[in-house]
Amino acid sequence: MLAITMLMPLLLSIGMDNDVHARNFTIGFFLTAFVSGAMILVGRAARKYPAQEIELFLIMVLVWAALPLLASVPFTGALQVFGLSDAYFEAVSALTTSGGSVMKYPELEVAPILLWRALLAWLGGLWMLIFAVAVLAPSGIGGIGLSASPLLQLHDKASLSWRLGQPLRLILPIYASLTALGIVAVLATGGGVFDTICIVLSAISSTGFVTHSDGVTAQFNLVGQLFIAIISFAGALSAPVLVALGVGKRLQNLSRDSELRVFIALILVYGVISAAVLTDVGLVAALMQAMSLFSTTGFDFVGEQALLSWPVVWVMAPAIIGGMALSAAGGMKVLRVLTISKGIGNEFAHLAYPSSVHPMSIGGRRLEAKDLMAIWAYAAVFLMFLGGGILVVGLLGVGLADSWPLVLSALSNNLAITGYLDIATQFGYMSAQLQIFLAFLMVAGRVELLILMVFLTPSFWRHLR
Repeated sequence: MLAITMLMPLLLSIGMDNDVHARNFTIGFFLTAFVSGAMILVGRAARKYPAQEIELFLIMVLVWAALPLLASVPFTGALQVFGLSDAYFEAVSALTTSGGSVMKYPELEVAPILLWRALLAWLGGLWMLIFAVAVLAPSGIGGIGLSASPLLQLHDKASLSWRLGQPLRLILPIYASLTALGIVAVLATGGGVFDTICIVLSAISSTGFVTHSDGVTAQFNLVGQLFIAIISFAGALSAPVLVALGVGKRLQNLSRDSELRVFIALILVYGVISAAVLTDVGLVAALMQAMSLFSTTGFDFVGEQALLSWPVVWVMAPAIIGGMALSAAGGMKVLRVLTISKGIGNEFAHLAYPSSVHPMSIGGRRLEAKDLMAIWAYAAVFLMFLGGGILVVGLLGVGLADSWPLVLSALSNNLAITGYLDIATQFGYMSAQLQIFLAFLMVAGRVELLILMVFLTPSFWRHLR
């Protein structure tokens, strides 16, 4: 898929008579095709064996960490990319749908580079949905299996290619259809063809890449911005909700999804409070910004550098929560925050009435002790990564006021929003060490943190031997 996708900017480079980028994309295409072809041939014998959970974990990490090495080859020809660490950072940021970019002025780059970056983001969002269905939900990582759906049931004894291929065949048509609808809708408002394609690819994948440093408010009218915000919201919906929409499930049935109701309520409450408290922010702009922040897309819909006047804590709070579980969005996920809130409320109820029994449920499913334990474990690991990341970023020369938003945004795959805040976010001028560490945090956030912890256990290394 990566090699095939690389053909699009390659053909665009040839059509523009840009020899440098045509050469880079050609090298990247043949290198990626050779590596993938070799892996397909080597793995043929293993297709008849059932996929093991540890193999699924490993391939998920390798996709986010190793695949950017191939995807970074075309970026080496960009004007604002000055080294391999810049190119790798850009590729990781795109594939993990984080949205941080070394290209501070994207309008200076040629169209093939901007298109490649947007296509990588689109692929990253697609594969996040696939891994959510094939790996995260069946494994119950961090209690995220609570949002599983009968529409996404998988056979435990299936091969690795089937475990990944089945959700791909189910999700790809829906994901591509939403993308196409978004492009048509934004084009109908008068948006430019190239800018619209790149922005919609970034919006549906919850990435937030822009094609101009002035952002979407300078490129699209209010109706176009509204469609982009809605597309960002769609990108933050869970795979079960997207599949339910794709098979024609009625909206009244979807309204029973408690996570979806809470997600919508959070956006509405956040938008209304922002419009009421913050100056010079209209209700429509505030609601669009709420969709952008909770979906971890990171577009700026308030414009004219108004986000600089917003408290940093208020801007970063939605990044902690993020979108729905099993979605392309980052953050802790609404499902986990909802469960933690119910658990805290239950503890307070026990303090008042020690002998009382308060069973908890979400979406009609009763919460077991193991579910709560898994979610609390994820929250603890998230805080551990956040604290450790702040220390490391501080050792690499970033002050505390700038380090915690950077680390939180990287873990939440929401680095795009930091470009509109008054913090040190010129990624192209960061040291290679800092870029690589932020890339590690982006990968950690994308693989749900706990999967990385698996690789630190002795049992994993015994399995490899």
